[in-house]
Amino acid sequence: MLSYVGFVSLGLPDTILGASWPAIRSELRLPMAAAGSAVMVTMVGIVSSSAASGWVRARFGTATVLIVSTLLAAIALGMGSLAQSWSVFLVAALIAGLGGGAIDASLNHLVARRHSARHMSWLHACWGVGASLTPMLVAWLLKRGLTWRRPYAILAGVELALALAFLANRHGWSDDGPSTPSTKPAVAHGRPRGAMAASVALFAFYGGVEASAGLWATSFLTMTRGASPATAGAMVAVYWGALTIGRFVLGALVHRLGPLRLLRFCTRGAVVALGLWALPGTPLWFCGGALALLGFALAPVYPVAMHDTASRFEEAGARLVGYQVAACSVGVAVLPGLVGVIGAWTSPLVIPPVVMALAVGAVTLEVRRRSRA
Repeated sequence: MLSYVGFVSLGLPDTILGASWPAIRSELRLPMAAAGSAVMVTMVGIVSSSAASGWVRARFGTATVLIVSTLLAAIALGMGSLAQSWSVFLVAALIAGLGGGAIDASLNHLVARRHSARHMSWLHACWGVGASLTPMLVAWLLKRGLTWRRPYAILAGVELALALAFLANRHGWSDDGPSTPSTKPAVAHGRPRGAMAASVALFAFYGGVEASAGLWATSFLTMTRGASPATAGAMVAVYWGALTIGRFVLGALVHRLGPLRLLRFCTRGAVVALGLWALPGTPLWFCGGALALLGFALAPVYPVAMHDTASRFEEAGARLVGYQVAACSVGVAVLPGLVGVIGAWTSPLVIPPVVMALAVGAVTLEVRRRSRA
């Protein structure tokens, strides 16, 4: 249960900058593009801590990593709530990334070792719940005349309470706990470097597909289908909602369908959904349906592939989980920007085909990661 709460709390800070940015920008007198620097600094922290998480867990233990990382998240949010300058805010963003990356990698590895793919999928659905709650909290507080600093302070308190919960339950996070038996062939003893590299790269491509669709769908719908910003925003909300609901629904079916069969089906389903989105001249409702299908298809990819890593690459699994979290963060940070540049150079109409090309790459890598070579 604490793992579920942990994933909800992991999603809470991820959307606070976007929800609070207009108010932050106004008070600190910042240019619109300044938010990008905060995102990049956070990503640097996430990539650094998640990539090093395997070594840190081996040296200090999972319980210590979870406690310290959650404290870092609380400190970062507290600093953000008090920041009077942009430089202090950027330092807080770096600390938030360092804490968030380590928490993400540590929980993913421990849950993959101890629990089923069903629980892994539901845990990541809880991340979506947390990510959805923060914008509502920010809007509710701002509507009542409070500043953007209040939600930062509230979330700092939530993270501090979670750190205390991890501390009180620290013996339950022992790295010597039982692991879930695997029915899949372990391939780590053959040192399948190509398969391991493909597994890491898959997460970069997945992150690029998921984030690119979420970032550019609103612009695509308003510029090519004549949608109002409110309508386009509602359709993007449906996309994220379908991703969250899909993790609950498909998580319940993962054992019946088989984790790898579900992974193969959904990566290919994402390509089909993007192909439908890319069709020229389709009505607005059709594009919205394609986005909903895309969110549902993407839903199990991250949790099921992450769960499979711990058993498929037994000896290297702990290290690979951290690398995969880092790779996904790099994909989220870099690939949507490239998609936007291509769209700006050519036409917004090319955005869905370019994202579909990334999804085809993800399908290729998913096949490659199952190779013994």
